[in-house]
Amino acid sequence: MNNKGIKGHATSVALAAALAAGTMGYAHAADCCTMPVKAAPPVPFFFVNDTSVSSTYFFQATDPGVSGLAGVVPGGVSGVGNTMYRAQASIDHFDVWKYGTNFIHGEFNQYGDSDPAMGIPGSWGSREFFGFWTGTLGFNELSGTKAFSTFLTKDVSLMLNLTGGVQNNFLAEETTQIAPGLQFALNLPGTVNVGIAAYKEWSYNTFNACGPAGFGDAQSPAAGLGGGTCIGGGSFSGNRDFEWAWKLFSFISEPIPGTPVTVINVLNVTGPKGTGISAANCAALGCGGATGAFNNNETKTEVFEDGRLSLDASKVFWGKPGIWDAYVGYRYWYNKFGTNHNDWLFATNAPGTSIESTAYVGTTYHFK
Repeated sequence: MNNKGIKGHATSVALAAALAAGTMGYAHAADCCTMPVKAAPPVPFFFVNDTSVSSTYFFQATDPGVSGLAGVVPGGVSGVGNTMYRAQASIDHFDVWKYGTNFIHGEFNQYGDSDPAMGIPGSWGSREFFGFWTGTLGFNELSGTKAFSTFLTKDVSLMLNLTGGVQNNFLAEETTQIAPGLQFALNLPGTVNVGIAAYKEWSYNTFNACGPAGFGDAQSPAAGLGGGTCIGGGSFSGNRDFEWAWKLFSFISEPIPGTPVTVINVLNVTGPKGTGISAANCAALGCGGATGAFNNNETKTEVFEDGRLSLDASKVFWGKPGIWDAYVGYRYWYNKFGTNHNDWLFATNAPGTSIESTAYVGTTYHFK
């Protein structure tokens, strides 16, 4: 429900309460034997409260830096591209309250065997957990006015996004992200939100880790096949602290008039965030050469776009809208995770893995 709908609901409840109060007063003044008028129920804390579960299947996912035949040969075969399926189960919760909104998303991903767990050939595909919370506080709601409802906007909101994720693949990634910013609800049909945020990320992966001998030490003298100290002679844990960056985003949800179909599109663009590697760590790593930290960790602008057609299947088959959705979509992810698709690791060693281009299908059930 957009802000206009929320306010309309609140106004309706307030009018009902006023009408009930006036009727009760009139009956008391007349001292007449009329039926008592029931007071309007209190406005619920959450105007909208929707929890749903989804299942989605992506046909050609990628994992940046993971070469083809990784499920058969340790580390894969250099120069061979790689895609795999990704089966996703997710749970979402969205609510609207007096001053803003909350959106909570959690997902579990099972990757195909060509992206094996811990990079060990023959094991099942890696598994990932990823989740985020996004909250907004509307300026109209905070101020108790309509000052931010203009010919351009329905409302303007403060926004905060918190994200975390882990995956047990060869790189054993862990990531934490924070993005405070502003969201603008545009004065257009349906829901059209755009915004800008500051973006900060902390992460860990074994691509930079140097130390005890073992498969996966990408900065070792054997460049990933033998372990040992860093090229620079020191050691590095693999932790990275990225620079602050900018992030642009949009969300569009437009029902197609006269049909049970809704067009949904999500677009996120994140600016370069550096390497996340300090000068001291670079000295330990050795940052030059084809496998050097700067060459393969200097991030570029990342573009994520996800568009889908969502069918209200429960309305079509049972006449009960808003319970069960079925959808088909397409996802394009350029410079995935900020990786540079032109760098040696993603263009020559594992070509094409820095860009994900895949169709998908899925279904959602809403608990009502």
